[in-house]
Amino acid sequence: MRTASILAASIAAMFYATTLLSSSALAQHNLEEAKKAWPDLRLFEPDKIRSLSAALKTDLTKRGCRIPMFTKWDGPHNVIRGSFRKRDSHDVAVLCLADDDMSVIVYADGSASAAEEIRKFPADAYRMIHRVSPFVLDKRAIRDKATERLPDFEHDAIEDGPFGERSETTYYHAGEWVQVF
Repeated sequence: MRTASILAASIAAMFYATTLLSSSALAQHNLEEAKKAWPDLRLFEPDKIRSLSAALKTDLTKRGCRIPMFTKWDGPHNVIRGSFRKRDSHDVAVLCLADDDMSVIVYADGSASAAEEIRKFPADAYRMIHRVSPFVLDKRAIRDKATERLPDFEHDAIEDGPFGERSETTYYHAGEWVQVF
């Protein structure tokens, strides 16, 4: 019986190691593939992002984050500012790549002590985030004939997803982050 337990533990360990190696290779392969399509795609350490405060750089570094950015793209992406939690707030949202996971971290009013990880998913070099205004959210609700099921949009939302594919729009409403589109 003890030999069976040791054998089962060994098999589980080998499976876990193989899974880790496979996912690392997949994430690395995905990054290399994305760099071929977009040579200006880079992974930046937080201290290289000028628009981040020292406190946010420190927090992101502690989390092991690297931030994917397109160096030749003018539009704000992956480090964005907006009123994400309420109207007239000055929040910062960052797309963080740490190991084989990505997450969207929101810093309420730009405060490192008010950090909140609102989404987490497997690493994908094609993924990006950007700000969506209440005006655009209202237009999408009308387009989708969803005005009755959605809240009145009073502030910005965060859209994230793989470039060129369907994205998710996350909106802070009634004390929680909800997917609205």
